[in-house]
Amino acid sequence: PDAEQAARQLAGVAEIVLDAVLGLVRRDLRKEHGDLAGLNLVILGYGSLGGEELGFSSDLDLVFVYDGVTSAQESDGRRPLDSQRYLTRLAQRVVHLLTTMTRSGRLYDIDMRLRPDGGKSLLVTTLETYAAYQRERAWTWEHQALVRARAVVGDAGLADRFQDLRADVLSREQDPSVLRAGILDMRTRWRAERDRSRIGTFDLKQGLGGVVDIEFLLQALVLEHGRRLPALLEPTNSADLINAAFSVGVLDANQRDALHSAHEILVRRALGCTLDARSRVVDRDAEIEHVCTQVAMIGGELGLAFR
Repeated sequence: PDAEQAARQLAGVAEIVLDAVLGLVRRDLRKEHGDLAGLNLVILGYGSLGGEELGFSSDLDLVFVYDGVTSAQESDGRRPLDSQRYLTRLAQRVVHLLTTMTRSGRLYDIDMRLRPDGGKSLLVTTLETYAAYQRERAWTWEHQALVRARAVVGDAGLADRFQDLRADVLSREQDPSVLRAGILDMRTRWRAERDRSRIGTFDLKQGLGGVVDIEFLLQALVLEHGRRLPALLEPTNSADLINAAFSVGVLDANQRDALHSAHEILVRRALGCTLDARSRVVDRDAEIEHVCTQVAMIGGELGLAFR
């Protein structure tokens, strides 16, 4: 498979692993503490997992969400737990199984900082609390992150409700100039903190014209045009978002082709670096210079002059 297909397949493997681990944890909790009647839970994948663009060493950005209306107040076993303790223990054990070091290494590193209120909040949140946060208190960068979020395992009905909520949040009315200014400011700060490019070398992910610039560009299009063009609200991965943006006339054919080519080259290079245990900071060459120039030019054409 090409690089983008490989990245999607790696995300698919992660989903299978998550589903199996969640099943094991729920089985063990049932033995110890009984069932929590009416429990509907989903694990949301953000970032590379949500965008189906996982690398060979990517961590998993996870958020645990449950239906606080239907869940019982207490489990029904011999050692009952209230719903919040039950669900917190579930999340802790899922993370523990995924991150435990074995002779063969650990399954995944886990990042849960994208849950509402970040590290200050509970590990598991109700969909109702999650919705209120997204609608009332979330920053623009958190809505950008929501573009690449999806329910990866768990209850199908709750997953559908999350999808409806996601579409509603992403389609709220925006002032384009304020939105673009905020996105450009965040990208500038990220680059100052994370870009490892130097003279003669290029950071495939964080460099000017790199993977994250493509992601920010596409997220800006979704947030600016999603209310008017709902087809932009469906995809979570870059390749499908590029196609959707072209299909609704937000990108022209040249921009679509250039972004597809740039994304494929950057992802291929990054996967190759990971397989070879090399840094994703590579020597600049003609291909990289062309990619950087194309992405930066398209950003400028769309009112996002990354720097």
